[in-house]
Amino acid sequence: MAQEKQRALAFAREVLVRSEASTDEVEAAFASLANTTDPEPCSPYNTQLMRRLDVTSAMIQAIGILEHNTLVCSSLTDRNQPVELGKPQVVTPSGARIWSGAELPFARGVRFVVIGRGQYAAIVHRTAPITVSSADPQLVVAEVALPERVVITGHGDVKTSWLNGLNPGTETTFSDNEDVVAVAVSKRYALAAIAALPVSRVNGMAWSIARWLVPCALLMGVLLAWAAITLARAQLALPMVLKAALKRKELFMVYQPVVDLRTGKWVGAEALIRWNRPGGEAVRPDVFIVAAEDSGLIAQVTRQVVLQQVRRHAEILFSQFPHFHIAINLAAEDLQSEHTVALLQELVTATGARHGNLMVEATERSFADPTTVRGIVNALRKVGIRIAIDDFGTGYSSLSFLESVHFDLLKIDKSFVDTVQTGAATSQVIHHIIEMAKALRLEMIAEGVETKAQAQFLRDRGVQYAQGWLFAEPMMFEQMLEELKEQQQEAPEAAASGTR
Repeated sequence: MAQEKQRALAFAREVLVRSEASTDEVEAAFASLANTTDPEPCSPYNTQLMRRLDVTSAMIQAIGILEHNTLVCSSLTDRNQPVELGKPQVVTPSGARIWSGAELPFARGVRFVVIGRGQYAAIVHRTAPITVSSADPQLVVAEVALPERVVITGHGDVKTSWLNGLNPGTETTFSDNEDVVAVAVSKRYALAAIAALPVSRVNGMAWSIARWLVPCALLMGVLLAWAAITLARAQLALPMVLKAALKRKELFMVYQPVVDLRTGKWVGAEALIRWNRPGGEAVRPDVFIVAAEDSGLIAQVTRQVVLQQVRRHAEILFSQFPHFHIAINLAAEDLQSEHTVALLQELVTATGARHGNLMVEATERSFADPTTVRGIVNALRKVGIRIAIDDFGTGYSSLSFLESVHFDLLKIDKSFVDTVQTGAATSQVIHHIIEMAKALRLEMIAEGVETKAQAQFLRDRGVQYAQGWLFAEPMMFEQMLEELKEQQQEAPEAAASGTR
């Protein structure tokens, strides 16, 4: 229906353009005749002028002189062949008279539109304004005079109900029980154009679409139902499988290094949880973490996997690299539990962690209860654990919340890093995040850095740290430990080389 309304409106606009163009020609012709100095309207000079205007006009068939309702002479006739036009069908507010179906003696059987103003008349072929680019025999088009709402010329049956509510300069489309109608009203002249298409055409189009759409929709419905049932079963089954995985210790930690952008050295690492099934299938973290949160298993995952494994690794790491830090991701449930504080305090004691060796990362959605979160954050900071707000800009944290809770670091989400130097509409957001972090005196870690250009951009704007595949992929603890030892060995060698 919308498509047919737009199609009808296009035809109405086309009729209006042609109607305005023919009226422009008529007005220009009348102005030329009004400027003549010959006092005799039907003089040879004026007749020649009318012929020239006739030949040079695209829409006008002939130009003539009126006396009352009689065409006394024209570009095609002289005073010996007057044409009685009768009473005009329309008299416009501007004084123009319109004969919508005049028959002229030199063209019997053909109807013309005659437009008169004062003593001048222009003869226009009835089909000129309504000739549109359509061969559809069911198309109805018409040119209408306002405010009388009289059809000047048209093709097909124009219903009087279509002529209601015509306002200057407006366009409208509507549908009755039989037709799709479009009306376009001129802003310059007392004219309107109408185009209408039968509703039966819309019904035919609907059925033609339905022939392939309905079977496709039925098939898609079946597929969606199957997918929904399969997904529901998977979601119901996943918590049970996850419980078994915790017993079999299938979950493990990998570490992605954090780099100091000023020196290029590894200064810390983010602990990331992974799950490989017995057959070697890897389950994505965004799948099983959500399942753990929804099923109430996230606290068990944090306690049994994250803290136990990080504890074992951190004891080794901090003894050999006392200035290195490990960042632990906490879920929303973890960050709103007093039990978390006790677990992390125990972790600090067991690993001998110094101030800043341990960092907690939490996403913005973890801060739904600011009062509880504020107390836990303050308690963790008292035992030397630094707090970072993760994936900043993708949640709903307000500036007032960032000011009221004492965070240490802000992690810039990868989605904003990806826009660096791309010209994307969101590419300016990262500038505002960096400036806000500086204003709040928060150190920054940019996530997902993959190109040297991104690293240089961040470095130039004072971002202190970064992590991403440009520097290192997530790796097992043993591999990270070996890499750190190699970096430690390279540092004295580089210093010695510089001394020599």
